[in-house]
Amino acid sequence: MTADRICSILFYLFITAVTCKMACQIQPYPTGESIWICGQRTVKSFQNRLYFAAIFVILFLMSALRFGIGNDYWQYTQTAHEVYVGGYVVTEVGFNWLVKFLYLLSGGEYYELVFAVFAFATLFFFLKAFVEQSVCFSQSFFLFMTLGLYFQTFNTVRYYLALSIALFSIQYVLKKDFLKFVFWIGLAALFHKSVLLVIPVYWIALLNWKKWQIVAGLVISAVCFVGRGVILKLALVLYPSYKNTIYLAGGGSLFGTLRTLAVLAFYAWFLYSRAFVGQEYRKQPLKPLLVAQSWYPELRFYGHLNLLAFVTGTFFSFLPVVTRISYYFGISQLFMIPLILEQIQDIKTQKKVKGILFVICLISFFVFLLQAHQEGVGLLPYRSWLFETQRYVHK
Repeated sequence: MTADRICSILFYLFITAVTCKMACQIQPYPTGESIWICGQRTVKSFQNRLYFAAIFVILFLMSALRFGIGNDYWQYTQTAHEVYVGGYVVTEVGFNWLVKFLYLLSGGEYYELVFAVFAFATLFFFLKAFVEQSVCFSQSFFLFMTLGLYFQTFNTVRYYLALSIALFSIQYVLKKDFLKFVFWIGLAALFHKSVLLVIPVYWIALLNWKKWQIVAGLVISAVCFVGRGVILKLALVLYPSYKNTIYLAGGGSLFGTLRTLAVLAFYAWFLYSRAFVGQEYRKQPLKPLLVAQSWYPELRFYGHLNLLAFVTGTFFSFLPVVTRISYYFGISQLFMIPLILEQIQDIKTQKKVKGILFVICLISFFVFLLQAHQEGVGLLPYRSWLFETQRYVHK
């Protein structure tokens, strides 16, 4: 392991530790608590906003100042150049319009500005989603950092912007405000059209599935896997650009699939152990207990999404870049895990589960960092254009 890689890993660990510590200092607002007293913000509100701002600035600068970091950094600079000079590109109109506007505004091909704008917007939607939708901001943020999701935003910037908006839009699905939901997904599709898939899927996940429907879905998925040759041919008819590319090797992620399976196991334990009620109620039938819980429809929605993430990551792993599809479903783990932890009634059990999850997340983070230099990831060693003497110039 080179010195540059070691220093970069330590740098990533330091940034993660500092921002997670700040996130833990943010105090939640109980229902009905005012953030204003006599026309002035409360001390608590001011401190919370200060920590939010500090977290945002640190992570934004780290992303915006990177140079050559990410598996497609240079490909994006080339694509932006083609957009600017009127060449042929396959990127969506939102990306193309944004690049033209930024290059016109800056008076040249300052691709650093493009990456900075994407970093700002992606981070904004992720953090805003944690603030507005998670039962515990610090837990969602900890998962965001230690599962490597923040660092992966350095890659495929169009996709991760769409992913952040999809996560943000979940609140409108749960509120059944489908007009706003479709609006935000439509906006995200201007940058990555794959996000349009969540419009029908999130609605389906919101429904109350019957056991026979789940079994039937798994059987159909297994049949599709057996007939994957035919399915792949049909997929290539819809997306001919994937023919004869490395993407045909499959887009499944073993690590991501195992993580989703572990989350589903955690979900099943929580429900069937009846950890959400006191000891005196745990022998009662499960269904009436769940119906009485106001949070259950939201948790069920996340459970359905994670089941879909598992199915796409296993039975449909032969399809091109299926990992991107799975992430639209699995990203709900950032809300699901804190929600489960919040509802565990026994304090000792809750502390034990939090401790186990903390250790698992740290181990997975270390594994992620040790592999972050590999081809296809390209996150190590970290470099910043502040310390580079030359820029990449297109001929």
